[in-house]
Amino acid sequence: MLGHGLQAMSHNPRYRCPVWRLRRAALLLLLIAAPWAAPSAEVGEQAAEVPDPLSLERALGYAAGHPRVRLGPGETPFARRQPLYLGCHELAHAGGRGRDDARDLAWSPLLPAEAAQRLEIMQRFYDVLLADLSYSRDNEAMAVAYVQYDRAQAREELGQFSPLRVAELAAAYQSIRRQRAASEAAQRITRSLLAQALGRPEDLPRDLVTPELEVSGEPLPALDAVVAAALESNPRVRELMRDGGDAGRALVAMEVRQQALELLMRLELLGVIAEQTRAESNWRDLKLDESRTLYELEAKADLGFSMSQQTKARRDEEAVALCQALTRAELKALQGKPLP
Repeated sequence: MLGHGLQAMSHNPRYRCPVWRLRRAALLLLLIAAPWAAPSAEVGEQAAEVPDPLSLERALGYAAGHPRVRLGPGETPFARRQPLYLGCHELAHAGGRGRDDARDLAWSPLLPAEAAQRLEIMQRFYDVLLADLSYSRDNEAMAVAYVQYDRAQAREELGQFSPLRVAELAAAYQSIRRQRAASEAAQRITRSLLAQALGRPEDLPRDLVTPELEVSGEPLPALDAVVAAALESNPRVRELMRDGGDAGRALVAMEVRQQALELLMRLELLGVIAEQTRAESNWRDLKLDESRTLYELEAKADLGFSMSQQTKARRDEEAVALCQALTRAELKALQGKPLP
């Protein structure tokens, strides 16, 4: 429907002006943003039970009452599903062997049930934030692709563009439109996964409060200190050590050390990636300023493309920040420390 509406607008001479094309694209970003978010009939009277907007602090408060916590570890046959976007191990180790689903989950068998549930809620919450940013990225990219395609159609009528070039731009637009549709669906799926983690599967959160992520300037703890804290203060680790016999205790101690090492290494890698994404974001900001200046001077510039690239850079920068926050929380939970 969006494509048909845009095509109808393209026949109006008023919208042939480049300024109007960009304004129309910007307007579309507002008109079609998150259409899924309207409350559904099936939610009914329980819609108000989950706060709107929902903060991370309020979301974490649902962990204690979740059925998984009441059942205890290992008492349910239903495995948790992977997050759609926030795979922090995969992000940190890009270029490695590939995706490792187990390592991309924030919770682990070494954690008490409630701590594991709080980490799942945190990861699901962050996953929704990235789903929304991914939708914005793809939404802007689609608007830019359509403007290019629409402009090419107009020039084809004047004999300035070949049918081959128009067909190429049409195919590019449809490809990005397909990606945007997937991103829109992911907004609903990530919210459903968050609702499951809250223990409220029918109450899909509509709006989330983006948390203020603290940038920790403290040095990372030593590996031996993390292992010692986990063996001393983590109730689940102490339970496994108590019930496992000599061989079981050795295995638990090895698993704790390996998990601690991987979390510490991930934080080091994410620090490097944060510098890279920050540089990319700064560059895109400056590039957008340049494109905006050239556009205002009516010189050749692709303002829409610069806008979409800036949105993408900020989304990537936010993904790293969320992974840093989540990994620090995982490290605290492993040591038996309370989560924020």
